[in-house]
Amino acid sequence: MEHNYTKAPRLFLNTPLSIGTDTHLDKDQSHYLLNVMRKDDNDMVRVFNGKDGEFIGIIQKQSKKLCTLTNLEQLKQQPDNKSEIHLFFVPIKKDRMGFMIEKAVELGATHLHPIITDRTQHGKINTNKIEKQIIEAAEQCERLDTPHLSPIQKFTNTIFPKQTYVGLERDNAPLFHAQHTDKISILIGPEGGWSDKEKRHINAAPEFTPVSLGDNILRAETAALFMLSRIDIPT
Repeated sequence: MEHNYTKAPRLFLNTPLSIGTDTHLDKDQSHYLLNVMRKDDNDMVRVFNGKDGEFIGIIQKQSKKLCTLTNLEQLKQQPDNKSEIHLFFVPIKKDRMGFMIEKAVELGATHLHPIITDRTQHGKINTNKIEKQIIEAAEQCERLDTPHLSPIQKFTNTIFPKQTYVGLERDNAPLFHAQHTDKISILIGPEGGWSDKEKRHINAAPEFTPVSLGDNILRAETAALFMLSRIDIPT
């Protein structure tokens, strides 16, 4: 095999991966490689499953619609990283939410939690579509894992981690900047802002740390990315 693997397509597979084995691709994955990417026999493909590291295999067509990756070789081991970055967010318009999900994956979020607040304008989400967006983003940015998507639930029913940083506008809170240790959580409010009742709860509950996101009023997706980008991850 060549040693320049960076141009090989990259796929997430929900199946165990190990050195020297073969793995069968489903119709959608085979279609993507054979018809969209125009790959053929003996072309290389990188694969990962979020558990076993990253591997590279050789395409062997089984038919016009199906192919197998043979003779897997490991490129990267799965890192032993147990740290967590939790993003709690309120659903927004689908195009903007897709952008937010994609960038949250790129910026290292490990858990995504959609919540419903008093002023939520879009109370439903397409879980299957978001899962696909998560996988596509992980494939593109070369992550070896994929964030976990939690079921949507009401803000008042959500159990938040002990220290959850909450973006509050015009509340004289300190500018957000946090050191990421084993677990960090951030919470972004709705497009219409927090209700007075929710603000009182946020300021009173011990698990919340109100923070400012600067002088400008940010869109919900921008606020999420601002906070994720200001987390200092130890190296």
